[in-house]
Amino acid sequence: MKTKNCDLCKVEESILFRLQIDKGKTWLFVCKSCCEKSQKLENYKYGGTWKGSRH
Repeated sequence: MKTKNCDLCKVEESILFRLQIDKGKTWLFVCKSCCEKSQKLENYKYGGTWKGSRH
């Protein structure tokens, strides 16, 4: 199973969420906790889920 680090808190996870939190900025891969916190931000934009268990 593949893993990546959350771009915000640096925790290693096998499922990350792709999102933008600054309008027009780069996409970030973040853990569930950081994703839930980011949903409250004005420029939050969800872009899909990355799963390390793809075959």
